[in-house]
Amino acid sequence: MFSEQFAQLSGSDQTRFAEIVNKILLKGFVVRDIFDSREKIIRVNPDFRFIERQFDLINDYLKFSGWVLNKDLILGVFYLVNTFEDNSIRIDRETSLVLFTLRLIYEDEKEEGGSSSTQSIYMTTPSLIKMMVDHGITMPGKRLTGRLIGKSLRFLNNHNIISKVSGSYDEGNVSFYILPSIKYAIDNEKIVAMSNALDQLNSQEESLIK
Repeated sequence: MFSEQFAQLSGSDQTRFAEIVNKILLKGFVVRDIFDSREKIIRVNPDFRFIERQFDLINDYLKFSGWVLNKDLILGVFYLVNTFEDNSIRIDRETSLVLFTLRLIYEDEKEEGGSSSTQSIYMTTPSLIKMMVDHGITMPGKRLTGRLIGKSLRFLNNHNIISKVSGSYDEGNVSFYILPSIKYAIDNEKIVAMSNALDQLNSQEESLIK
C-alpha cells in the first residue's frame, strides 16, 4: 500500500517527495541534465535522481488521480501522461511554430551526431530565427523578432522543454539548451503534419514566384 511505503520514508524524504510531485504536475517534464546558472555547467538534476530512487512510489501516488509517469532513461527524461487524455496544453500559434522549429533543430543535430556529451542542444535566439527563415516558417501578420519569440521561449522554459542559459526574454537575446523532453512535447504525427503543410505552402510560394 502507498501509505505504508510512504510512512517508511524519512521526514526529509517525505517533504522532498511532496515538492517533486508538485514540480512534476506543474511542469510535466523532469530532465536528468540541467544547466547550473551559478556554476555555468551542465550537471545532473538531483530531482531526477530522487525520482529514479522513488519511481514506483511516485507513480503509485499519481495513479490515484489518473496520471502516469513515464521514463526514458536513455534520453534522461521523466514525462507525465494523463490516462484520461486531459493533460494537453493548448498553446498559441507562435509558440507552436517555435516548438516545431526547435524539434527540427534537435532532430537534425542528433542525426549529425552533434553534442554527443549531452542529450541537450545549445541554441541562441538569432540562430533560431535564422532556422525559421531558412525553413520558411513565419509568424502570420507579425514580424519575426527575438522579442516575439522570447514570449514562447519563456513558456517552454517554464515547462522544462528548454533551459535558459543567459539573456533576456523581453530583449529577445536569449541563449538556451533544447532539452530532450522536446521529443515528448509534441507527438510525431503532429510533426509530420506540420512538416507536410509547410512543404506544401513553400511549394505554392515557389510556383507563384516562377
